[in-house]
Amino acid sequence: MPSEQSVATVAPPRPARRSRAPRGSLSAELIIDHALRLMDEKGLEAFSMRALAEDLGVGTMALYTYFRGKDELFRAARDRVLAAYTPPSTEGSWDQQLRAACLAVHDLFTGRPAVLRLLAESTAQDDFVDVATASMDRMLGLLCEGGLNREDAARAYGTLSRFTIGSALREIRVCSRPEAVEMFRSRIAALPPEHYPHLADLAPEILATTEDGPGQYEYGLDLILAGLRHLPSRCT
Repeated sequence: MPSEQSVATVAPPRPARRSRAPRGSLSAELIIDHALRLMDEKGLEAFSMRALAEDLGVGTMALYTYFRGKDELFRAARDRVLAAYTPPSTEGSWDQQLRAACLAVHDLFTGRPAVLRLLAESTAQDDFVDVATASMDRMLGLLCEGGLNREDAARAYGTLSRFTIGSALREIRVCSRPEAVEMFRSRIAALPPEHYPHLADLAPEILATTEDGPGQYEYGLDLILAGLRHLPSRCT
């Protein structure tokens, strides 16, 4: 019978090596593509350079060849979003141009859910803020062109920007949490008509608005613009 010393030691199997991106295939553009997708899908809080490296199938240190850290990558991602932004048409009346400008911003935010957080974390030196400032200036100019005085123009811009950002945030949350929408539908459907006659009666229409984000935003935007058209004051 062989002694313990003569028994061959069987080494445990080595874990399978993660498949890596082919040499030379990694680039700054590819890294930004994956980073934006991860930020949109998982949010900025869950984003990390390690998670990004795993998504790309490369070592974490490979990313630092292109970006010195997460902050620099975020700035590059903002630049990518800006490059894809198409300024709205300058044709039409002041309110038509203003409507197009608001829709363009809304589409930008809903098309890239991470943009709102990236914008919020921008500094005064970032190009993103420069573009936002230019958009703000143009919208204020259109409001003045429509005959609003100084105070009304400022308040109208605040109303439009808050409504646009708030609507985009709501659409993003609805898309990311279908279970919350279903819970809301169940709650509305279960309301006793004798206690909530109007809610019970209009339940189908109310529920339709929860799934019609862009259409609901345009409806609200048109209501705001209709009110602005009837302001009698002038921009002085």
